[in-house]
This record gives sequence, C-alpha cells and structure tokens, in this order.
Amino acid sequence: MAVIEHDEWIRRAELIGKKAEPMVAEAEKAGCFPLELRDYVHELEMHKALRPLQYGGSGIGAFTFSEIVRTIANYNASAAWLVYFVVLHEQWVAFLDEKGRQEVYDSNKFTGDIFMPLGQIEYVDGGVKMSGQWSFGSGVLWNDWMGLGAIVQIPGEDPQPCLVNVEKAQLEVIEDWNPFGLRGTGSHSVKVNDVFVPWHRILPVLNAKNKGEPVGGHYSDEPIFKVPFMAFFCLGFPAISTGIAQRVARDLKVRVEGRQRILYNMKEWESPIAQRNLAEVMVRVDAIEAMNTRYINQLEEWIEVGTPVVAEEEKNKMSAWRSHIGKEASDLAFHAMNLLGASATGSGDPLETAARDAFMVYIHLGQIYEDNMMAYGRTQFGLSGHPLL
Repeated sequence: MAVIEHDEWIRRAELIGKKAEPMVAEAEKAGCFPLELRDYVHELEMHKALRPLQYGGSGIGAFTFSEIVRTIANYNASAAWLVYFVVLHEQWVAFLDEKGRQEVYDSNKFTGDIFMPLGQIEYVDGGVKMSGQWSFGSGVLWNDWMGLGAIVQIPGEDPQPCLVNVEKAQLEVIEDWNPFGLRGTGSHSVKVNDVFVPWHRILPVLNAKNKGEPVGGHYSDEPIFKVPFMAFFCLGFPAISTGIAQRVARDLKVRVEGRQRILYNMKEWESPIAQRNLAEVMVRVDAIEAMNTRYINQLEEWIEVGTPVVAEEEKNKMSAWRSHIGKEASDLAFHAMNLLGASATGSGDPLETAARDAFMVYIHLGQIYEDNMMAYGRTQFGLSGHPLL
C-alpha cells in the first residue's frame, strides 16, 4: 500500500460520513451500522491509516487521525466511533510481539478491544487459557479480532493488565446493546470459555503505557511510538465531541432561520434573543474546537521531539482536557434542543440523536469527568493520577 497523504484520508472520511448518514435510522433501530458500511470502510483501507509503514500502513500522526474522526462525526457520532476504533486498534497491535502483529496484519481484518481486565487466566504451555465475559465491545460485529482485558503475568514481567487477542471464531457475541446513545456502534458483550491464546498475541498494557515500548523492543520511528500511549489512544473522544458540537451549531442555525414563531408573528431569527442564543452556541463551539486543537498540538509536539513518556501531571492534564471537551459538547447539544423546544425532541431527530450520542461520549470509561478531574488534581499535589489512563 502506497503512503496516503492527509487530504486523501479526509476525502475518504467525507465519503464514509455521506454513506453512513442515510443509514442512521436503521442503525439506531438495529443497534449497529450494517456490514455494508463495514465493507466500505475496509475497501477504503481505513484500518491501515495508523499501521506502521513496514506492515503496509501509512503511519499517520495525531492531526490526521483526529480530523478523520471529527469529519465523520459531523455526519453521525456512531459512525465516527466505529471508524475511530477501526483505525485506533492498529495502534496496540503494533506493540505486540513481532509474530503477533504480523499475524493480525496479514489477516487484513478489523481489530477491537475491551480493556477492562475481567478475564480469568489459566497458564498453560505456550500461553494462557482464558474465560470470562465483557461488556461494551464496540464494533464487535465488524471485527475479526478482539483484545480482551485480563491480569496476566507474562514470562519475565510482573502481573499487569493485558490485552489478550482472541479470534472472532473463538468468542460468543451476546447481542445486548440497547443504550441511550451511540446506538449504531453495536457495542455488544462478548464471552469466551477456556480459549487458548499464545504468548505472542498478549500485550502487556502497562509496558506500552509507561515505557512506550513494543514487545521485543523498538522497530520503527512511527508517530505512535513517539507519543504517550494513552493520550494518543484516546484522541478520538474529543474529536467526536468536537464534530458533534459543530453539527449541532450548524443544524441549530438552519432551524432558527426557518422557524416561524406564530404567537409573535415573526421569524425566529429576527428576534434579538434568538440572535444572542445562536452567538453563544457558536462561541462555545469555538472554545471546544480550540481545546481540541490544543490537545492535538500537544500530541504533535511530543511526536516531533519523540516523547513517549511524560510526567503524571502531563498525562492527566490531557485526560482532564478530554473530559472537559466531552462535557461541554454534551451540555451544548442538550442546550440546543432546549432552544428549539419540542420540535427537536422527536426520536431520530438529528439534534436529539446528537445529544444522546454526545452524552454517551461524555460518560465513557476513559472520559468520566469526575475521575479525570480528580486524577489531574491529585497530580497537582505530587500524588498518582489515573491508574489506567
């Protein structure tokens, strides 16, 4: 695969967004976007965007990755979420043992994960046997590999949270996804029973997070190896929130322009109050965009000088920024619904969908506002930050 430049990746993101938008109503009902969209995303080779060059990828940086996700979120957050993870999960695959990453990349299939270390492990010759059940398997219906969380003691390492990479055929999908928002992501539960996984398909997460080193040592100078692991891993959350906020502001303006206030015999846009309200929304979007830009710029600065490990305060500041963006976008979306009243509350209304989706991004495990603000605050007094992020 030839290296693809930024503008082409964004063009492909636009194509995905436009293809996904007419599918939203059915995806909301079915609980996942159809395999037709999955196949289209695969045809556009989005899963190779982040993959290291030597494995046929493009090795994109933080800015391009964020813009791919934000662009699709302008159309629908669930579609952006799925593509974010399609691209993203090639990151941790790149940190696997050489045999493990080669196996996944050669398969040319999508990879998912669930970080929560819930698996029960039995040590056997050549690897482990794992059993357990996990919730929130985003995109599992699209994926052929799933990294499932468990505490594992890899030979020569301390016990630590690991991603144990299981083939789709080895797991059971429990189709229980029926949430408030992000309904189109198909984030069903998964279950495995006594599944054998060889050592080369197990990633020690703390080594990647705290040392920035792939299993077996560095083999490439790609951006993903030159930046704090979790800060880069989570960049899609603020990108989705930003894309939702932009969509909300755009839709609000169109609807205010076309809304007739019958009781006052005037167009709503003629009201100084409506003008003021729209201006406030637009300025709040400007602030969300600015913080997201600052987040990406920080990642790019670290990539430029090669900084895979940073102080606790710096790591946790990034998490606090992400949570702030998520909260602001969620609040903004519900505020826009409030400004439009009952006309925006119908099930499937674009603003109603955007508000539900923004809220779900805001409360994701890696985004929980209280957790991330507390962790950042702890680092101000020399204490440890978030145990995972």
